[in-house]
Amino acid sequence: MKSTIRSILGMALVTFVLALLPETIRAEVTRVEILSREDVLGGKAFGTVGAYEKLHGKVYFAVDPGNEHNQIIADLDKAPKNSEGMVEFSSDLFILKPKDPSKGNGVAFFDKINRGRLLLLSTFNHAQGSQDPTVEAHFGDGWLMREGYTLVAVGWQFDVRKDQDPQLIGVDVPIATENGRPITGWINQEIVVGESTDSLLYNRDTWKYPPLDPEDPSYRLTESGFVVEGPLVAAPRLIPREDWQFGRVEKGEIVLDTNYLWMKDGFKGGYTYEVTYETQDPPVAGLGFAAVRDMAYEVKNNPDAIVSAEYVYTYGTSQTGRSQRHFVYEGFTIDEQGRRAIDALFINTGGSSLGSFNERFAVPWELGAYYHTKFPIRYEMTTDPLTGKRDGLGARVPAGLEPKIFHVDTGSEQWGQGRVATLLHTSIDGREDLPDPPNVRIYYLAGAKHGPGAWPPAKSDGQQELVNPLDYRYASRGLLAALDRWVREGAEPPTSRHPRWSDGTMVAVSKLKYPDIPGVRWPVNAPGSYRVDATGPATVLPFLVSQVDGDGNEIGGLRLPEQTVPLGTYRGWEFRSERAGLPNSLVPYAGGYIPFARTRVERLQNGDPRPSVEERYASRADYMQRVEEVANRLAQERYLLQEDVEAQVEAAGEHWDWTMSAMMSRDTD
Repeated sequence: MKSTIRSILGMALVTFVLALLPETIRAEVTRVEILSREDVLGGKAFGTVGAYEKLHGKVYFAVDPGNEHNQIIADLDKAPKNSEGMVEFSSDLFILKPKDPSKGNGVAFFDKINRGRLLLLSTFNHAQGSQDPTVEAHFGDGWLMREGYTLVAVGWQFDVRKDQDPQLIGVDVPIATENGRPITGWINQEIVVGESTDSLLYNRDTWKYPPLDPEDPSYRLTESGFVVEGPLVAAPRLIPREDWQFGRVEKGEIVLDTNYLWMKDGFKGGYTYEVTYETQDPPVAGLGFAAVRDMAYEVKNNPDAIVSAEYVYTYGTSQTGRSQRHFVYEGFTIDEQGRRAIDALFINTGGSSLGSFNERFAVPWELGAYYHTKFPIRYEMTTDPLTGKRDGLGARVPAGLEPKIFHVDTGSEQWGQGRVATLLHTSIDGREDLPDPPNVRIYYLAGAKHGPGAWPPAKSDGQQELVNPLDYRYASRGLLAALDRWVREGAEPPTSRHPRWSDGTMVAVSKLKYPDIPGVRWPVNAPGSYRVDATGPATVLPFLVSQVDGDGNEIGGLRLPEQTVPLGTYRGWEFRSERAGLPNSLVPYAGGYIPFARTRVERLQNGDPRPSVEERYASRADYMQRVEEVANRLAQERYLLQEDVEAQVEAAGEHWDWTMSAMMSRDTD
């Protein structure tokens, strides 16, 4: 029976006041309020770990602005303080934990939630996503529970849209002021337009920052198109101020609305627009990083905390992959006492980028600009050839306290949105392979797109080819198991797998050798990326990618069974469709799939140089046997779990059946 206190919030709150630490060690978590507590799935047992319980609540913090580990937080000195000189704030809290903690594995796995949404269950349990997991589908196959993990989600992002979805998990931080007076400043908001329109909802990322004066003539709007022919990035065109305004069209009339932009000639599909304006009241955004750090400290050091564990790992993907890189760089894996707070980080699809997470007028929500890469990129100290500066992501982490880190990226991080993933394992000038730092491993998922795919391949109005169906979540949990053994047992992790100069699997984009398939385009002239932290020609970053085989499939990196024994060509990038506009440009974070012809006759009729399915495999059984062999080898190498081999083979059978009986046309228009 669901035991919830939400329905009687006006009557009571179950408040857990955490045990006080000795005066020489100040507790940053001041209290935890539990708003609801219930057994998971009516007390269902997950293997030998047994039953789990689910908790929703809030956690309250107080940080010392004078502590050296906090002074990197932007504007912390301008936040209001309590009578003890501490800065107070609070976060939403979500926990899944074994009812008998002694049966757990001693690891608190922190879900570095993406824009307020939970990630761990859908990623590692193959579960249906939910903000309040309640039914069997929300827990998938229960792998994380069977392994004994305690799952913790602490709100870190101040701009999650809780006004639209109260279940989102965020952080409430104070506003910085100058001795009580409002702080003003200028911000930029970049918008990539999906389809042409006259009015554009622009403030998804900056909704906390309305313009001070919507009529100000000094505000700017620019337009640019990222196309694959021509320059790196075309010079943006300044839109005359009289041709645009804050507003939208209602019943044929333009009405003032600071959430929207209106432009006389309309916004073009595929083009990028950047609006620049003045706003005020910056939140102390970096406290979100402190929330994760301080909850980790509490979990590891207070035996009376609501959750106790010996180790803390974090997982984040895309936005939160970038935020984890930034988290490491600013020293938040170390607590206020100078001890290790985070033992391991699983950084998924973050590429080489950081983000707008700890600065005045921060915009954590933004997708990561086309030019968001800046020095430093690698963990260890390196020298920037452009400026001579020496720096590294781990520069603020004392020797001996380094966290274990897995970087996992896809083709979308090589090709799109300035993520430049190859710079994680090459010199910044792109001329040589570099060895792994001792605490870091790097895995490139060949042929995958930004997010895991699903079978069957679907059509999309926004791109030219079918959507890439490669589901890499099996690799995610194989790698998590390896990361866990590295931390808790000292077992050497699987070898880094990514494209390299040394074996010819990494090349400049101009050296790619794609098959000549009629009607199929390849981005051999795609624009690269450039640095945001410097100016001039030297800011252009080397554009290095994985070489491909005769099918157009990538050969560098970790090749999963369905890509190693293929039924088509997988690509971690995709062109925009004619319908969406600007078809010479790439869709951010998308990926495509081009099935093989079923028979030799069909292949010859299509002019497809790639051998057909019947020319590759003697039968369905032959195909599935090859998949099983690859899956078993990857399991032996610890990139997959042995228990997932059967699921990979079953999935291969579904892929075969769809390909041979119901293969869809490539034409998406």
